Amino acid sequence: MKRIWVCISIILFLSVVGQGLAAAPAYKEAPALAEQVKAGTLPAVEQRLPQNPLVVKPEKIGTFGGTWRMGMTSGTDDPSFFKIFAYEPLVRWNPEWTEIIPNVAERWVVNPAGTSFTFYLRKGLKWSDGTPFTADDIVFWWEDVQLNKDLAPNPPNWMSVGGKRGTVAKVNDNTVRFTFASTHGMFLKTLASADGRSMLNFPKHFAKQFHAKYADKATLDAMVKEGGFASWKELFIARVCQPDGGGFGQYNVAGRPTIYAWMTEQPMSGSATQVVFVRNPYYWKVDPEGRQYPYIDKLVYGIYQDLGAMLLKGVNGEIDFQMRHFNTLTNKAVLYDNQTKGDYRLFDLVPVTSNAVVVHLNLTHKDPALRKIFQNRDFRIGLSYAINRKEIIDTVYVGQSQAWQAAPLENSPYYSKQLATQYTEFDVKKAGEYLDKAGLAKKDASGMRLRPDGKPLTFTIEASTAPQDIADSLNMIVKHWKAVGINVEAKVEDRALMYQRGKTNDLDAMVWNGEGGIDAVSDIRNFFPGSSESYFGIAWSNWYSGVRDATAEEPPADVKKIMAAFDKVKTTPSFSGQVKAMATVLQLSADYFFCIGVCTPPLQFGIVRNAMANVPSRMISGWQYPTPAPLNTFTFFFTK
Repeated sequence: MKRIWVCISIILFLSVVGQGLAAAPAYKEAPALAEQVKAGTLPAVEQRLPQNPLVVKPEKIGTFGGTWRMGMTSGTDDPSFFKIFAYEPLVRWNPEWTEIIPNVAERWVVNPAGTSFTFYLRKGLKWSDGTPFTADDIVFWWEDVQLNKDLAPNPPNWMSVGGKRGTVAKVNDNTVRFTFASTHGMFLKTLASADGRSMLNFPKHFAKQFHAKYADKATLDAMVKEGGFASWKELFIARVCQPDGGGFGQYNVAGRPTIYAWMTEQPMSGSATQVVFVRNPYYWKVDPEGRQYPYIDKLVYGIYQDLGAMLLKGVNGEIDFQMRHFNTLTNKAVLYDNQTKGDYRLFDLVPVTSNAVVVHLNLTHKDPALRKIFQNRDFRIGLSYAINRKEIIDTVYVGQSQAWQAAPLENSPYYSKQLATQYTEFDVKKAGEYLDKAGLAKKDASGMRLRPDGKPLTFTIEASTAPQDIADSLNMIVKHWKAVGINVEAKVEDRALMYQRGKTNDLDAMVWNGEGGIDAVSDIRNFFPGSSESYFGIAWSNWYSGVRDATAEEPPADVKKIMAAFDKVKTTPSFSGQVKAMATVLQLSADYFFCIGVCTPPLQFGIVRNAMANVPSRMISGWQYPTPAPLNTFTFFFTK
């Protein structure tokens, strides 16, 4: 993985030109689109493509056609879309995760100080409805979404350096410039990663009809009322997108303009049993022979309330590709045994996350008594010692893991032994001693601990209905903590609800997996409250993002010290300098001990139908590298 960091540090101060082959002498399109052109309902392919389409070389030249079947859960499962086809940032990771390459921007220039980034967009690139994609769309994202207090109380912290917010300016229709007060050594990496997705998710010509700044008030109010929304913000998010680029909004409207390879045909509704996406006739990538991607006509996601039903579909060969939800270690044997019957094969997923299960206690809890308890480091240490990690590893992860905190993995250049291994042994005696030190020595008649004010200590830990292994692990953690007198309850719910409660600081605690296993600087959510997903301290995180309202709270001095240390990482241009600066952050994080990890992520797997080609047998699996999208899923095709 070292090549990643070397390449990135070089890229920061170079002008990077577009990659790809010379344009093909004649472009070709899918038969269905050719029929529309012939009928006069669609412009010719040459008119739909940009002047310089991105030429992507596939493993094998494919053929057009087919329907790609997958499964998703009900509720918020938008990562199932993002990780398959909705990764189209300004710049992107190459398939090997070793280099940042052109994408929507065909080239870019960084000034010597690393404070100005100028991106040259592909001339003639269009949204899926044929409207030109221009710098205005990116400026709209910044000025009308991220800087709009109604929509985004906390603009992304990666748009700030040294506490000062950057600027976004239109140079001309095809050129946009980002400027910062000091060196932003991580800006290109951020744009190429998951955080960069939000920038290109707001087609101005479509979105402004739902925006209070642009829409007629009476018309907007009527749409809010008709849709059953409480505000124009809710309407905007439901019809356009969440400010962070996530959510179902961008997939909720049939024909909603997009730059992805596939666009929404059948959105999710209350009674829908599937979500359908069809090829985007204005998609701007071609193969070396001039064939306009994607090869596959249609994506169909079946919506499942029961993961067992999704598993049965997979075993029966009714799912073409799947790497979410039912691909658990406990299901691996049955999926392996039924490969011939289902006419599919297994592929490996190598995780780059830091942890399989991380517990976030809300250190900025609205209840002063719980806040004080959760902020007590001895309390968190006691809870960590009380977790029987071996039991969880053996039961949930079939022995294929090791005890670990929320820390970079050993093969990461950012590895910190203290952060990774501290307090991971199962020791009930030590757990009790630390809980006593935290002021919780008194117990009621049932053996449950009392708060210092004499009231019963009780709180709820929330988990998403998927992935199942996290919910299963949580149930075991609850058992372990009750054994040492902590009266805690598990609550498994839809991910959207859990995330919403996290963002509004209404959680007692929650569990999720840990990011930053390899590239610790690109996802710092578990290392200190510096991310919109640092749910152990969301009020502090909002403050760090520059928010100065009721959602934000100035952190104590020791937390601010860590934030300042990470600011130094952001302003360091070289990889070696970033590693050294990040070591300080992780040492401070280890000393504070923000959240509690359980174990390393085990090797994972997915399934793919034998008839689907151009699918690697082994893939990196992460969030900032949103597998499998960087592997160019638009090149996948069916051989029969």
